[in-house]
Amino acid sequence: MENCKNKYSITPEMILLDIVEKHASTKEVFKKYDVAAGECILCHNLFEPLKNVISRYNLNSEKLLSDLNSLK
Repeated sequence: MENCKNKYSITPEMILLDIVEKHASTKEVFKKYDVAAGECILCHNLFEPLKNVISRYNLNSEKLLSDLNSLK
């Protein structure tokens, strides 16, 4: 069952567009992180993998992934 759960989880390898397309409620999470990033994350990184965005803006990956996965 563990693998089934992970299959539907948002992961760092996923592209932002795919995340918000499949889970529209995650847009609100990204908006909250815009302040830390200093710009609109979705506006500037829609076609980037989440891991690149985390690295680019030095975001807390565990917290962001937890926030994203809690809303799906």
